Amino acid sequence: MFLESREPELQPSAIRVFFAGDASAIDDIQTMLEVLPICARGQVFIEVDDQSQILPVEAPGRVTVSWLDRSRRSGRPGTGERCTPGFALDRATRAWLGEFFVDRDALTSSDYVFWIGGPAGFAYDLRHDLAEIFHAEPSAV
Repeated sequence: MFLESREPELQPSAIRVFFAGDASAIDDIQTMLEVLPICARGQVFIEVDDQSQILPVEAPGRVTVSWLDRSRRSGRPGTGERCTPGFALDRATRAWLGEFFVDRDALTSSDYVFWIGGPAGFAYDLRHDLAEIFHAEPSAV
């Protein structure tokens, strides 16, 4: 399930989660983590400008919170560019999805709840691609 709302209604029965966002989404992520059962498992990626934006986040023991510090990352490979907002999150998310789901059917039929927070333009391509996968007609998948 892909939640598109900025303030999602996360059911307490959600036990497999993937949450992602930037520093502006930390409060929303923390709120969703607080309603998860202790047996929940999953991944959280939070992209920040630099180390100063990293805050304590409480999560169930099997939910991993990974901080993506853009000041320590490069942009597109081979360009020498700096990491732009959303780029580190996009790369980390696509790598994680590629590791855990072999195809679109496996992704859409999983019992994971996916949510990506942040400003409207943040990680736009990633949000668009996930929304398209989850809302595609069965024949288009």
